[in-house]
Parts: sequence; structure tokens; C-alpha cells
Amino acid sequence: MIAKVFTGLDSMESLVYNRPEGASRGQIREELSMRILLLTQIVVLPADSGPKIKTLQVLKHLAAHHDIVNCTFAHDAREVQYAEKLGALCSRVVTVPMRRSPGIDARFLLESLVTGDSFILRRDERTAMRAAVARLLREEHFDAVHVDQLNMMRFLPKEWKGAVILDEHNAVWQVVERLRKRMQNPMAHWFLGREIHVVRKQESAACQRAQVVLTVSEQDRQALRAIAGEAAAIEIVPISVDAQNLAPVCAARRPQRNRLLTIGTMFWPPNSEGAIWWLREGYEYLRSECTDVIYDIVGARPPRALQRLASRHPGVRLHGYVADALPFWKETSALAVPLLSGGGVRVKILEAMAMGVPVISTTMGCEGLDVRSGEHLLVADTPQAFASACASVLQDADLAHRLTENARRLILENYDKEVALQALDSVYERIGASIAKAEC
Repeated sequence: MIAKVFTGLDSMESLVYNRPEGASRGQIREELSMRILLLTQIVVLPADSGPKIKTLQVLKHLAAHHDIVNCTFAHDAREVQYAEKLGALCSRVVTVPMRRSPGIDARFLLESLVTGDSFILRRDERTAMRAAVARLLREEHFDAVHVDQLNMMRFLPKEWKGAVILDEHNAVWQVVERLRKRMQNPMAHWFLGREIHVVRKQESAACQRAQVVLTVSEQDRQALRAIAGEAAAIEIVPISVDAQNLAPVCAARRPQRNRLLTIGTMFWPPNSEGAIWWLREGYEYLRSECTDVIYDIVGARPPRALQRLASRHPGVRLHGYVADALPFWKETSALAVPLLSGGGVRVKILEAMAMGVPVISTTMGCEGLDVRSGEHLLVADTPQAFASACASVLQDADLAHRLTENARRLILENYDKEVALQALDSVYERIGASIAKAEC
């Protein structure tokens, strides 16, 4: 049960993809500024989830200026094939097999209790990844290691003395703490309390080891400072979207009347928890105001509790994973983000705003974004208020238009990749200058 709170093949060997001799990496510069080893928890293609979208934007930006080697977990042969496509951005891609199952999670759960390790971090423990990273750092020259997410920090050898950039999508300890506050099961509540204690220690040590910690919002920076101390170098690099690439979607939108959308990986507890809360406590209020509403819930591996609730409510369509979410974005009237816990920044909100989709969110859902309720989106935190906000957007075309116009302007000014990732350039410029000074 506890393992389910957080929910490569073992028989495969690590696979290496090198760009063919003479092949192009898009606009390759004749002189590459730095050689960077990027460690990722998952293959970022296809970019069908918030973490993938965030990391892919960073990878694309770094690859335009530096030589990137990507070492990543791959869960199956399909992901290995997608990893090969990253050769258009990276000079080399190394995939390490990762298989998960209830049995494997149970083993890691037991190991975490015996060793005092964190379960949510230990469940990614793989000897093959440790070996792959150590071999790359031993056999090749790298100026820096860019560690994407806390889970991957444990694979960095202790003897590595080069620059380390830890890219935190959120303050992990805070995500667990918020989840625990809403957990009613006594055993899970106790276990998550233990996880908070262990994760705080490991996240603090990781932040202190890195030369620079990247975070996506001021809220997350403060949460990391609370455990790592004032000496830790923590920089904000906002999550970005490619506004230019999403503009055609905005132009092609043909929203259907009273069509509402929630989208996100449903095996991530904060996403499914929020959808369950909304269906259980607030959806009927919306039905009373919009009797013909269609509510699409899109996201991989929805838990059984969500499946049961969805089947009981008229107008709710639970789709699970979809390979192409574009039709939903084009047809929906609004995006609902009923989040009660979690951390970081919601990439889907930024995408919706860039595509001209009005947004209704809880305060927690839009935490970390420079948005104002009534100007860029509507914010509501009780079931009835959330339902009323949804109904307002669905029924008031002028309101929906005003929100989307203001929101897209905000994206262009603050969250488009050309603007937001300038902070990443500044970080690497300082690291490069430090390396050059040390070599003199």
C-alpha cells in the first residue's frame, strides 16, 4: 500500500547512441563552450508530461551552446528508440534499463526501512546507472554535470570534483510534507513522516554539494534554503514554454461548448488526489449550473478510486494516457487544475496560457507563477467556489477572452523560452568563467 503512494528492462544492457560521423546537431557551433553530462530520470521524448517538457526545453537550450552527453534511464524498448532521436541534440546518448513493478517496489521499501534510506529516492537505485555514470566521468572529459531532479543526484560519484548543477523541479521534501498532511491512513501518515525526515537530510546534502541549485520559483527557493542554509547557491530559472511553437494551436482552437479539461500524469499522487477531491466534492455544483458539461480527464494510469468516481458522474470521460493530446487542447473550453498538494510550477498551466486556453486553478495549483486571479486566470479553493469559477469561464465568453489575452501576454513577457532561459545562460557563464580561472 505504501509503495503505491508513489507510484530499460532488467534483461537489457545499457545502450549507447552516438551521433553518426559527420552528422549534424542542428545549428552546431564550430566551438562548443562546455561539455556537459546531463543525467535524467526518464527519456524526455515524447514530451507528454510536465517534467519532460521542462527538461526538454533545458536540453534544447543547452545544446544550442554546449556539447551535451545525456545519460538516462529507459523503461522499455520504445523509450530507447526515442532516446536515439535525441542524437539530434546530443553528441551521445546512453540509456540504462529501468524496470518497475509492485514486487521491485516492495523490495526497495524493505531496503529503505533497513538502511534508513528514502523509499521514493531508493526506488530509482540501479547499479547499472552508477556504473554508467562512473565510466563516463572516468573515460571522457566533462566540464560540468547537470543533474536533472534530486533522484539522479545519488549516481554522482563522490570522487567527482567538477562542477555540479542540480536542477530541482520542486522542493521534494515539501511535496512529501504536503502529501502527508492530507493522508488519512495512519500507516501511510507515519511512513510519509519518516520520508520527510530522510528526504530533508538527503536534499540538503545534495544542495550543499552542488555548485549551483536551479529551482523554478521563489517559493521553492525558500523551501530549499530552509533545509540547505543560506550558503547554498540557489538560482531561479523559470519553467519555460515555446510560445512560438504553440501559437498555431492557439489559432487553430475551436472550443466546444461547456467542455472542461484536466490533464496530467494521474499516477502522480497530487494530480489524482486533486481530481478525486474535485469529483467527490465539487463537480455536482458545476453540473447544477452547466447541465451539459463534458469533463475530460487525461493522464496515464489513473488510480482505481479515480476510475470509480469518474464512472459515477455524468459527463466525465476518463481517458488515461493519450499519445496526442492536441485534439483536447483544441476542443476544450477551459483547463481545470484542482490541485491540493505538490510543488514546483505547473507546466500545463503555462502551456494552456500559451495556447489560448482559459485556466481555473486552486491557489496551490498555480503556486510559483506570477499570475493574478481575475486577470490571467481564476483561482478558487473550495469545491463550490471552484465549480462557480468553472461555470463563469464556460458561460462568459468575454471573461474567457480577457483571461486568455492577458495570460498569453504574460507568457511572452515572462515564460517564453527566449526570456526565461536567459537565467540559465547566466549560471553557465559563471561556471565557465570559474573553470577558465582555475585553469589559468
